[in-house]
Formats: sequence, structure tokens, C-alpha cells
Amino acid sequence: MKTMDVLTDLRAFAQELASIAVESAKGAKADVEIEIKQDGSPVTTVDKAVERAVRQRIEDTYPDHGILGEEFGERNPGADLTWVIDPIDGTRQFAAGLPNYGILIALCDRGRPVIGLICQPDIGDIYLGVTGQGAWLNGAPVQVSGATTLKESIQCISDPDAFDDRTRPGMERLRAASLWNVFDGGCLGFGALAAGKIGVSVCGPNLDNFDILALVPVVEGAGGVITDWQGKPLDFSSKGEIVASASPELHQQVLALLNG
Repeated sequence: MKTMDVLTDLRAFAQELASIAVESAKGAKADVEIEIKQDGSPVTTVDKAVERAVRQRIEDTYPDHGILGEEFGERNPGADLTWVIDPIDGTRQFAAGLPNYGILIALCDRGRPVIGLICQPDIGDIYLGVTGQGAWLNGAPVQVSGATTLKESIQCISDPDAFDDRTRPGMERLRAASLWNVFDGGCLGFGALAAGKIGVSVCGPNLDNFDILALVPVVEGAGGVITDWQGKPLDFSSKGEIVASASPELHQQVLALLNG
């Protein structure tokens, strides 16, 4: 783990990247175009503009750092410090004109996420989490609710179509046990959990590390717990289904239901 002083410097740089990403997204939205990638998923000119702007700033400031971006691949593989960029998380929603999308930027120290950003350009919200330091929404500290039971917890469930035959039964058990459910909040659901608005946020198996890594410091910095469905910590190699909870006690209940 890097020293506190280094993390503090990189935290300031991460905030600069958030501003660059948000301004790039706003500027590119005026003339957005949508393409379909080979895997059938959409990508827009905004995705590409945001990633280019963020990558360029990292390369100019920290040329020895690694970069992994969803649209333009990897630079300096094997670097101790690597920035991971999802320029638009929730591209389908964004392309449909809906606001439940975000920009995700993470810094990983030897594979472990230590700084995370969740940015929502339309609303103007920026969540920042730093390992060992805390989590903030627009500069104000945030903290999870600390809920310990599902009966007192609002739950955010990702797109129900994202769950497959293996994961759907667990999701349905969890769905039936919570106070009430909201759906398809994406990365903003994890921000809401960090801010104490909901108790659980759960996603199906369609996630890549681009979708995951920035969430970890935000949730953990706010006092929450975030793992895969087996309770394993999340790192650079993580893919698939994840879940976050507002307390360790609640997380154990959630994992028990997810795994039947």
C-alpha cells in the first residue's frame, strides 16, 4: 500500500480527473453518435471522448503509471499503480437519454483499488473514496447507514435481465427479504449505499473489472462492505457478480441468501 502522503497527492489528482471527465462528457453530449461493438454492446462518441481526455491527463502527469480503459485498452501493463477507466458505465441508459449512468475511475495499487470515483455529469454528483481516509459526495463526508437487517434495508438490484439461471434464484431470495427494492441503479446504487440511502446493492454476473473497481474504495471508505457473491475481496482480476452492504452483519445475511 502506498503511503498516506502519496495517496493524498493522488486523491487531489483523481479529483482533477473527475472534473476533466465530467467536462468532456458534457461537451461531447452535444453531438453524440452511437455504435454497436462486436459483442453487441453500444458505445458512443462520449465514451471515447471521456476516455481520451482522462488517459491524456494521466499520461502527461504520470507517464510511468498503468492505464486500463474499456475503449482503448492497456498502457504500461504490470505497473504498480494503474488507473482503470469506464468512461460511461451504463451506456445503454445513457444512449436512451436516461440519467442512471456514471463515469468510473479507479486507481489500483498492485491490483487492489485504493481510490475510486463515481461521477454523474447530468446531476453533478461526484463520489470519491480513498482507502484508509474516507468517502465523500461533492466534498462532504458520507457514511453508510449501518443497517444490520434486511427488513430495515432498501435494496438496489441491477437490471433483472443481467441475472442468469445460476444467479437469479439468489437474487429472488434477496429481493423477497428486503424492505423494498429499486432496480437498475447501476454504479449510482453503490454511491447511494455509501451515502446511507440504501442498505444493499447487488449486481449480476455481467460485470467486468471496469464496472467494479471504482466502487470498492467508495463503499469501503464510507464504512460499507463490498465483495463478490462468495465473500471474496475485489481486485484487478475481479469479474462477475458483486454485492455491497451497509454493515458486516448485513453482508453475511445477504451472502447466505444469495448462495442459498
